[in-house]
Amino acid sequence: MVQMDIALGEGIRRLPVYLLLDCSGSMQGAPIEAVRRGVELFVQEVQNDPFARETVHVGVITFDSDARMVTTGLVPIDQFQPPSLSASGSTSLGKALRVLRESLDRDVRPAIPGKEKGDWKPLVFILTDGEPTDEWRTPRQELLDRQNRKALTVITVGCGPYINEQNLKAIAIGPSFRMDDSEASFRAFFQWVSQSVKAVSKAVSQPGGGEQAMSLPQPPPVIQYVP
Repeated sequence: MVQMDIALGEGIRRLPVYLLLDCSGSMQGAPIEAVRRGVELFVQEVQNDPFARETVHVGVITFDSDARMVTTGLVPIDQFQPPSLSASGSTSLGKALRVLRESLDRDVRPAIPGKEKGDWKPLVFILTDGEPTDEWRTPRQELLDRQNRKALTVITVGCGPYINEQNLKAIAIGPSFRMDDSEASFRAFFQWVSQSVKAVSKAVSQPGGGEQAMSLPQPPPVIQYVP
């Protein structure tokens, strides 16, 4: 099982979920189409879960030669519409991490003692099929510095034959995985993301659920843990 500490305290309401999607030129054709269908599958499965429908808010960041947040902040899962995706350019993961940090600071609600309840610990999935082409260590360190103040889990998943596993692990704030770039693997990945999100949303919806660490569902065999 994949261990993930979600403890933040009782009574926090939303579960922010970010999908960072590689849309570089090497994803052209079948891979980007598989990602598009995978996002649609993710939305359908999470929308149909009663706990997730009440708690999950989604943000999607795409990156190629640039990076952009394609949702308007964090969108409630029952209002989320899968974005159109196209593939071109290089792999600017560093820019995507900066966009992520900006959204975390802008869109994730902090707890105010004695007043408003904040959000649960954000859950971030990064899907990439290649090595970053820009400088990513500084924005990753900025996320880590933020982690010391506001908890965050970043799970990296590499797909295809050109993954630098050492970088994949170094980018993550949590576990790293890899898989091939077949349509079946992309579908399995998004099913696992859906299962993970539903499991966490159910856990934090229970009384005292946010006080304990929990395990994410075991990924399918096509998604291999990077030790």
